Amino acid sequence: MTIRPALSAIAALALLSPIASAEALVYTIDPVHSGITFKIRHFVNKVPGGFAAFQGEIHFDEDAPGNSKAAAVIETASVSTRNEQRDNHLRTADFFNSSEHPEIKFVSTSWKKLDERSYEVSGELTMLDQTHPVTLAVEYLGTAEGQGQEIAGWQGTTTLDRTKWGMSSNMALGDAVEVELNIQGRRNL
Repeated sequence: MTIRPALSAIAALALLSPIASAEALVYTIDPVHSGITFKIRHFVNKVPGGFAAFQGEIHFDEDAPGNSKAAAVIETASVSTRNEQRDNHLRTADFFNSSEHPEIKFVSTSWKKLDERSYEVSGELTMLDQTHPVTLAVEYLGTAEGQGQEIAGWQGTTTLDRTKWGMSSNMALGDAVEVELNIQGRRNL
């Protein structure tokens, strides 16, 4: 007789568990309010640059970070360092080879929560037809609501060795590229 109430309670919990578990919220990257920038040493100082055209999605589950994922695509021809001659050179086969490799792609493979707002996001970065693992230090900046949308923000940093993707070494340039992401995502309510 006591087995039946216990089985009924287990069945009730099993039915409730999908309702209680959170799902990742899907945010579309807003390129107008986001930025992908970099710095690279040129002789003695660091020269800044960035990309104007990119898109992607972030599936974010604050309560279960293992359910989170992100994917983004950057258009290599949109590179800008505020110098037309240098930008045109960056689009050549010496660097991004934009005519043959128009996109850089990132797909996350894991999210690890470090503290209340900090995450370690690992993934695969494909550039110049080569894919290598990268790890981003990511800070979740929070959310706001307005005009029927929820807005969320993240800031991420990493340092890449550009020669791993086949960019040739150059005495004037460093191999290490400091990358910073300032991402605003939007989802409809």
